[in-house]
Amino acid sequence: MAHTVRFASTTQDRDLAYELRRLVFEVEQGVPRPLDRDAYDFNADHVVVFDEAGACVGTGRAVRLDTRTCQVGRMATSPTQRGAGVGGAVLGALERMAELRGLREVVVHSQLPAVGFYTRRGYVAEGETFLEEGVPHVKMRKVLPVG
Repeated sequence: MAHTVRFASTTQDRDLAYELRRLVFEVEQGVPRPLDRDAYDFNADHVVVFDEAGACVGTGRAVRLDTRTCQVGRMATSPTQRGAGVGGAVLGALERMAELRGLREVVVHSQLPAVGFYTRRGYVAEGETFLEEGVPHVKMRKVLPVG
């Protein structure tokens, strides 16, 4: 199935991303809604993925932490699209955006079931497991290639 990946440049794109996040985090995973949305959403770079029918099936964001590093997060894929490359497309687009902004490192707080996903893409775990929004996570980091 073909997907369209783009940076969320409109309010409509971001609203579709927020709705997908609500479905995945609040409905599927039981994360309380106020914990999914935060002040970083307004300054983050967001990516959205659409299927052939025009439905938003993937999203993620990158938040600049400092002059060198951003944090990828709020990655969500529609349950019907998992395993179809949507998450990899989102992560790749966010890494490209980080490179375009001159950043050299990407960190992520990975839910434990997603550690293999990030490891296959060059991320390395750091430190101990911790709880974020009541869900076990591990911090992972990737140094971007100098281009």
